[in-house]
Amino acid sequence: MTSSSELKRVLRRLKPHQRTRPLARRPDEALPFARSSAQPPRQLVLDTTVYIDQIQHRFPDELDDLLRKCGLWHSAVAVAELALALGRLDPNHPASPTATRQITVVIARVPSHRILNPSAGTWREAAIASGLLVRLQGYAAARTHDLLNDALIYFDARKHGRTVLTRNIADFDLLQQLAPDGQVLFYRI
Repeated sequence: MTSSSELKRVLRRLKPHQRTRPLARRPDEALPFARSSAQPPRQLVLDTTVYIDQIQHRFPDELDDLLRKCGLWHSAVAVAELALALGRLDPNHPASPTATRQITVVIARVPSHRILNPSAGTWREAAIASGLLVRLQGYAAARTHDLLNDALIYFDARKHGRTVLTRNIADFDLLQQLAPDGQVLFYRI
């Protein structure tokens, strides 16, 4: 498929030219939350929130079993978001050496054969979806980068038939409303 026909297909599916009203976050009862007793998905892609919560010892203990039962995949985007922190940490702050060690260990543990890298088509689709949400939701331009990263993780997992595990309910709920054939499991700390 040429990139021109792929772009037309994405525009037909997302319909940015027809959407003019903000999306409403769905109530919790309508969202798929990860539960230790629920049937786990076969393959999970971890959002950056999972790594951060694990580093900060805030990841819910009851979901450790879920991580053991599923095939775990990692997004190159989430790994890059973690790596970004290595550059942003203030070397003069007393907590930075510990944070740097923790992030470095997490990144080093990610098996390279389990990393999903978004294709050019996924980049286009994620860019359109995130731009659409910025416009519809009235987000400040500063949110565009973070929303694009979330969209990249979501649409790449969708492309590969995998479920995203995230604590970021606000953004991933909206992304799933735009493209309901993607799968997400939410959790809270």
